Amino acid sequence: MTESFNRIIIPVDNTEISKIAVKKGALLAKLLGIDAKIITVNDTHQFISSVVLEEKLKKEVEEFLEKFKKIGEEFGVKLETQLVIGKPAEEIVKFAKENDLIIMAHHDRTKGIDKFMVGSVSRDVVRNAPCSVLVVKSK
Repeated sequence: MTESFNRIIIPVDNTEISKIAVKKGALLAKLLGIDAKIITVNDTHQFISSVVLEEKLKKEVEEFLEKFKKIGEEFGVKLETQLVIGKPAEEIVKFAKENDLIIMAHHDRTKGIDKFMVGSVSRDVVRNAPCSVLVVKSK
């Protein structure tokens, strides 16, 4: 790995902690003078057989991605967005390159035994990404 980053990747969902990750990513992109890209992964296609419901979800995703793009504008950074289809951790890892920096939220949604039964996207990305990962934790 080289000493500098070429791009910041910010995987998001429609949550407050993802909004914080976008703010941190936009600020860092501005300070480093590099591009940043927001991605979100739709993994519902395997469960939804309704075209109408799929289109509604896609519209909702586009709306929150547009809100996140505006955060970049507040920092003077142009944030590109992309919707990816698949399993979140796998798609994030495939999207990232060696000299990227991933800045992503960690949702502490699992408690007790569920922590061992349910996978964590951020954990899987940290383990498998070809680049550095900065994890923003919820309080």
